[in-house]
Amino acid sequence: MCERLYFVTRSDLSEGRRAAQLIHAMDEWSSQYGPQKGTVIVYEAASEAELLELLPSEGQTVLWREPDLDNQATAFATDVGRMELPLLGRRKRPRRRSRRFDQRAA
Repeated sequence: MCERLYFVTRSDLSEGRRAAQLIHAMDEWSSQYGPQKGTVIVYEAASEAELLELLPSEGQTVLWREPDLDNQATAFATDVGRMELPLLGRRKRPRRRSRRFDQRAA
């Protein structure tokens, strides 16, 4: 068992599909390396091409290909370590004006 397990999934998939792909990758990891009981960190890649480019060449890694999406690569799990990728769901959002600012301008 590793202390931290890192997952990468594709941001071009819907939230529901991303969740399913991550669970598939966890199942693959568990079947090959045993259950994960430590910290899980989830990143996102923009596309299948980027996901495949990010596959580590060292350490233990499992890649999930989704049969319902013509066997596209949709997620992987690895014990290699931190990646310079956005955490899942942490996209930069446009700043919203505060209500106080809007009221003063009126």
